[in-house]
Amino acid sequence: MKLLHLIKISIVSVFLFGFVSCDIISEPSDNQTLALLALALPQSVNLEFEALVNGQKITSGTNTLSDSRSVQFRDFRLYISEVKFVRADGSTADVSLSTDNVWQANGVSLVDLETYRTTETNIKVNGSVPIGSYTGIQFTVGVPAALNHLNSTNQSSPLNIGSMYWSWTGGYKHANIEFSYNGTDWTSLHLGSTTCSGAPNYGNCSKKFRAIILLSGQVNVSNQKISLDVDKLLTGHTYGAMGMCMPGTGAPCDSLVQAFGMNISNGAMDSSITQRFFSLR
Repeated sequence: MKLLHLIKISIVSVFLFGFVSCDIISEPSDNQTLALLALALPQSVNLEFEALVNGQKITSGTNTLSDSRSVQFRDFRLYISEVKFVRADGSTADVSLSTDNVWQANGVSLVDLETYRTTETNIKVNGSVPIGSYTGIQFTVGVPAALNHLNSTNQSSPLNIGSMYWSWTGGYKHANIEFSYNGTDWTSLHLGSTTCSGAPNYGNCSKKFRAIILLSGQVNVSNQKISLDVDKLLTGHTYGAMGMCMPGTGAPCDSLVQAFGMNISNGAMDSSITQRFFSLR
C-alpha cells in the first residue's frame, strides 16, 4: 500500500510539474487549482487496535489487572465505522474504508482481539483519506443505523456473523466483550441499540448506544495505534448476580457502559461522562 501510494504521488507530481513548466506565465488561479489537486490525493490509513491489561496486551490465558485482580476473556470484538480525521480547525475528513468482505465491508470494520470464540484475530482498520495535517481522530463503535437491521444471513462478512447479531429488534452487537474474574462466572457486555420499533425491520431505535469516540493529539495516518484500556473499562465493576450486561440492566453493568462515555438512560454520548476506554498510543 505504501509503495502504491508513493508511485501515485510520483506520477501526479511529474504530471503537475510538466503542466506548470509548459505554461510560461502561470495564473494565480492555476496555482490554486494545482494546490487543490495535490490536496485531493488520498493517503493510506492504517489503524491498529490493541487491548491492554496493566499496560500489557491481553493474552488468551489469565491477565492481571493493575488492582491485582485476575481476568480472562472469551470474546473481545467491536464494530468500527464512521472513521474521520480531525484538523486543527475542528473540521473533519472522512476515511474511506477499504473492502475485503472478510473484516471490512460497507464502511464497517470488525476488530477482533481474542481467539476463544474465533481462531483468527483482526487488529487493523484500513482505508484512505485526503492528504492533510490532522490533530485527532474520531470513530464510532457500532454499526451505522442504516445498516443495523439488515438480514445478517445474506450480508457480506463481517456483517454476516450470527454471534455479533443481537436480535431482529436490536440489530447488531456494536461491541461484544465477555470476561471473567475467576474463570467460572462470566460477564457478557453486549452493547447494542434498544427501544426499537417499526416492524418488521425495527429500524427506529430511540436508544442507539453507538459510542462516538474522539481522540485528540498528533496522529500518524499511515500507522496509528489505538489502545483499549481494560483496567479503566473494569474500574468500579465487580461481578454480581447480573452476568449478562446489556444497556439498561443496571448495576453492576452501568459502569461498563459509561466507560464508553455513554448515558445509560438514553443511549447517547454524554458530555458529563468522559470516555475512559480508548486512547492514542
